[in-house]
Amino acid sequence: MSVTQLEALAVQTEQTKALVRRFFDACNRRDFAEIFDCFHPDIVHYSRLSEYPKEGIAHAYEATFGAFPDLTWTIVDIIAEGDRVATLVSIQGTHHGDYLGKSATGKRMRIWSVDIGRVKDGRFIEHRGVLDELHLLAQIGVVPETYLAQMS
Repeated sequence: MSVTQLEALAVQTEQTKALVRRFFDACNRRDFAEIFDCFHPDIVHYSRLSEYPKEGIAHAYEATFGAFPDLTWTIVDIIAEGDRVATLVSIQGTHHGDYLGKSATGKRMRIWSVDIGRVKDGRFIEHRGVLDELHLLAQIGVVPETYLAQMS
């Protein structure tokens, strides 16, 4: 790579990291317009073994904020190169609404998320995420804590 190419890659990398910070800041402020402005119109979110478009992402946020209205994301680490980024995030909140059939418990939860994305035109075009849902479910009483001990 030439010096010019390396400089362009460094600039793109910093822009990618800035998008991640902007996105999680918007999540913490519940600024849905800005959250969705971070998504490219053709974004595809891959979760588990399936994928879904932007409309599915909106539904997931609505359901999650309904169940955990005080939810906050804290970026622990960002690793990026060019248009690719991986982020480790700590997520915490209080279970104040229905979540996956479990009524509000008032219990606090704290879990981890690993998000891997690709950026196009300054917005996320791809997202793959691994959320520690098993520990979330245990913390709000859906799954017994003893089950987690057997899983580790």
